[in-house]
Amino acid sequence: MASELYSNGLISLKKYWKQDVLSGFMVSLIALPLCLGIALASGVPPMAGLIAAIVGGLFMSRVTGSYVTISGPAAGLIVVNLGAVESLGAMPDGSVDMLLGYKYALAAFVVAGIIQLIFGFLKVGKFGDFFPTAAVHGMLAAIGVIIIVKQLFVALDYTPEKGGHGIIGSMLQIPDAFVNMNPEIAIIALSSIFILVIHPHIKFKPVKMIPAPMWVIICSIPFSHIFDLFHEHDYKLVGHKYHLGPKNLVHLPEKIVEGFVLPDFDMAFTGVFWVAVISVALVSSIESLLSASAVDTLDPHYRKSNLNRDVSSMGGGSALSAMIGGLPMISEIVRSTANITNGGKTQWANFFHGGFLLLFLLFGKPIIEQIPLAALAAMLIHVGFRLASPTEFKHIYEIGKEQLLIFITTLLTVLATDLIIGVLAGILMQVIIHLYYGAPLRFLFKSKFDYTEHEDKNQRVISLHHSAIFSNYISLKSEIEKHREYGELVLDFSNVNIIDHTFRTHLHDLQKEWEGQGKKLKFTNVDHLIPVSDHPLATKIKGDLSEEQGRKLTKHQQYLNKIADMNHWRFLPGKTISFEDFEGFSFSNSSKIVYAQNIISGEYEGERIIYSEIIYDKTLDTKSADSRLSALLIQSEKNLPVFTVEKEDFFDKVTDLAYQQDIDFDEYPVFSNKFVLKGPNEEEIRDFFHRGLIRKIEENPHFHIESNGKAIILYSFEEEEEKVSLNELIRFGKILALIH
Repeated sequence: MASELYSNGLISLKKYWKQDVLSGFMVSLIALPLCLGIALASGVPPMAGLIAAIVGGLFMSRVTGSYVTISGPAAGLIVVNLGAVESLGAMPDGSVDMLLGYKYALAAFVVAGIIQLIFGFLKVGKFGDFFPTAAVHGMLAAIGVIIIVKQLFVALDYTPEKGGHGIIGSMLQIPDAFVNMNPEIAIIALSSIFILVIHPHIKFKPVKMIPAPMWVIICSIPFSHIFDLFHEHDYKLVGHKYHLGPKNLVHLPEKIVEGFVLPDFDMAFTGVFWVAVISVALVSSIESLLSASAVDTLDPHYRKSNLNRDVSSMGGGSALSAMIGGLPMISEIVRSTANITNGGKTQWANFFHGGFLLLFLLFGKPIIEQIPLAALAAMLIHVGFRLASPTEFKHIYEIGKEQLLIFITTLLTVLATDLIIGVLAGILMQVIIHLYYGAPLRFLFKSKFDYTEHEDKNQRVISLHHSAIFSNYISLKSEIEKHREYGELVLDFSNVNIIDHTFRTHLHDLQKEWEGQGKKLKFTNVDHLIPVSDHPLATKIKGDLSEEQGRKLTKHQQYLNKIADMNHWRFLPGKTISFEDFEGFSFSNSSKIVYAQNIISGEYEGERIIYSEIIYDKTLDTKSADSRLSALLIQSEKNLPVFTVEKEDFFDKVTDLAYQQDIDFDEYPVFSNKFVLKGPNEEEIRDFFHRGLIRKIEENPHFHIESNGKAIILYSFEEEEEKVSLNELIRFGKILALIH
């Protein structure tokens, strides 16, 4: 249970309003351009996106079941939003009346929101665990492809020919779009994409403080003046005639009140209306559940969202938003991650984010209307690429070939038909694979288990039978929830033939939740099952164990094994999800650790040393590529202060003048000038940092050094990681083990 300290009530507002105001402002800078772009990509006026975010922030933040999520329109809903507008606005002659379609779609959004509201009251939150991971990622990748294709035409200022071939037909027109693109508009889009790509790699803190989407706006507005996009005009270039004008810029109504549009329910008794309603309700619910669950894993205070309440609040917010002309909303993962990164503590950050967006809408119209549409299209292309990037295919393949098959089946079916049919196709493919692996048909949707009570009345054992797969996980989870009064619950897999990836992922998350409550959830007797890949949460099936044991080490693992032998340490080449030793450090507080691999462990002068290649997601975005960190951990029996040491740059010096957080030593001017030393207890830190330790740090400036009070961790800075060998890392680790 979340403590009152970090609740969403007035007590937390009083205590943390500064942090939440600052985070809300930073998130609003990200949200402003994205809301405008999502609305335009959805075929509705740009103000519709701002309405959704403002309603979500100012109103839904007061009733939501989460703590740090940010609500608003999402790129993942673009496809269903646009589909609703185009299908409901279709005319008998084959044309589309977008304004009429917008009004009809608003009515569909209202009904979908009400249905989603009812979903929450019916406690459908648990069904967020039903959907196979690969199918969900396949759906998101398909959404990414569709966003890229649609927005590419905006970025090139090319109007595709209307046809009945859907997204496939649009793809076939991409070559023609490049041939006939408007060069000036393309320059704006290309420069915007360049900013989005390089921003994460810039280390200069003043630049990092401003979010990439806001840099896109700052840098693209001057192009509006250079290319005179405010006036209608034609020009010729290489024999082609191009047209520029206000159509290339964001447009808001003369009076803000004119932007509030009422829904039209005249289509409410047609089939196409209800197709739109069901599509929006299902996709919104699924995305809200997945996003809220993902953000929970990043919350530094380990609070758990009430998913049913979150679904209801997002549904109610979507209905309220649509009643005044806004888009549907969900708990949006990118903005939620930014909220945590910027220090947001409670849902008041969401509230302030909505308030700042309202101020932007009321007073920022002259600036907003200078934003080129191509810049917004570039941001959405970047979002779409992250959803459907090649690394996503690689990541799914590494989990297992069968996961890639499900992923591609879902993706292609969505592109050929629609989202709902695509997800159903992915689920069907997953079921076929499970039947092939030996899962009994009669236990496809219900777990088979029995349980016994041991002599230790604080422990319970549940023995599972036949299969442990995505489709019967919900029934097992319900059984597990009945036994939360036990201090320890053991799941016995002796009689199981298959455990799939989705099932294992859910159990791993549940295990972490139990640990946070001081309880234990253990898994036993899985050695008779072999994984289908090296991924730590890969599907496991019955098979020949000799095949697993006979796997060869890679060239890199052979090198690591040699290092371990030289130090008389142990090398564990496999992957593990038991990475608790590496939690509690700065990178793990702002990232989700996925797994640890290639572990070397041993002792040196009485100190335990662990080397590991930690795979983590620094954005908490399950669609993005994982990052790798090679780290050395020194565990000590001695008392350690909590501290961080890293190289000091110019911005650190300026910041220290204002906040004086850096701990300097007058007798060691070189150290004080080159490094930032921070920690909560200055007296303990000064006692710990003696002359020998300081001199060794000065001689080894490439490393980030940090203590969480229990252990010291070392890793090299990202730009220098390739320059520092494992031998250097271990050598410096041994030095610290000796002299600290």
